[in-house]
Amino acid sequence: ASDTCGTEAHADYDGTASFSWGYGPKGLKAQTAGECCDHCRKNSKCNTWVWCGEPFCFAPDVWNHSFGECWLKANPDPSMPKVNMRGRYTPFYRSRHKNKDVAYNAPLFVQWTSGVIRLKEGTRPRNGTWSGRSVW
Repeated sequence: ASDTCGTEAHADYDGTASFSWGYGPKGLKAQTAGECCDHCRKNSKCNTWVWCGEPFCFAPDVWNHSFGECWLKANPDPSMPKVNMRGRYTPFYRSRHKNKDVAYNAPLFVQWTSGVIRLKEGTRPRNGTWSGRSVW
């Protein structure tokens, strides 16, 4: 992460609260990761954001997540965000999420982009901790 939005590609950060859900017809949308970050900046409770920049973004739930979804969340310590998924999915994880419908198959890499709003200039998010959702 080298920008003021704490952007990390191929990462899906968790949050203890979600202020805006990205999916569905009324879900918050953004055309870029920077725009999603800006939505987070405008919400005083938001310090963590997650954006889908692909036509489809995998998540181990029942929804088909699509381009532009912007999720606004909070982490108790944004310098060490809770991480649902990051980088490359393991073969074991991918085998657990294999389905006849290609939309539910886990791809090779996490398709989400996440970030944290920095509290202090020059602060970088640390590695974070795995959330309970990381083992779904």
